[in-house]
Amino acid sequence: MNSKRLVRTALVLCLFALLIASQAFADDRINMPPYHFGGNTLFCESETGCTLLNMTGQFLWNWPQADISAAFETLDQTGENTLVGEGQGTYGAMWLWVIPTSETNGNKTLCLQGFDEWGKENEMCFDVTGDWIYKPAPLPNPLVPVVVADCSMWSLGNVVALKTDSSTMGDIIAIDTAAGTVTVDPFFGATYTAGCDKVRRGKS
Repeated sequence: MNSKRLVRTALVLCLFALLIASQAFADDRINMPPYHFGGNTLFCESETGCTLLNMTGQFLWNWPQADISAAFETLDQTGENTLVGEGQGTYGAMWLWVIPTSETNGNKTLCLQGFDEWGKENEMCFDVTGDWIYKPAPLPNPLVPVVVADCSMWSLGNVVALKTDSSTMGDIIAIDTAAGTVTVDPFFGATYTAGCDKVRRGKS
């Protein structure tokens, strides 16, 4: 009888601990809907940096706080987009960048790029305060129309690469003008789809 009670008590304590942990993570969640990375969720806090979990809560990747701080120092010196690092999501590579901002309140800006389960590249940007409080990515204004990237400069067979990763160079094999995307068959690696404004001309 006592053993059954102990098991029940242990189960209740485990569930309570999971609830507390999930609530703590929820407070640090950056990508609320509609920012979609195939179920992957980004959590950021000042001690550990930014951590990527899959849709079941399993660990995928971490960008340490020290790397984020170093990237911001480089940004302050150069004024140019600086890569914190490349990670691995459920559906491919993911990149965390620090970028210049027009904010005058001392906040800085990070951007996450990655792919969803359909191979579509998604991106979101969010702020971090001077005392390292990470802000959730702001929700898009529903009154502002979505602007589709212009694809008129691209043709089938053009050699392009992602602006953020020159190693993705390959031939355009499809163009979706309605979605503003191109599909690229890279010289190395798997076929990918990206916004027409996210690729640059490469060398054949």
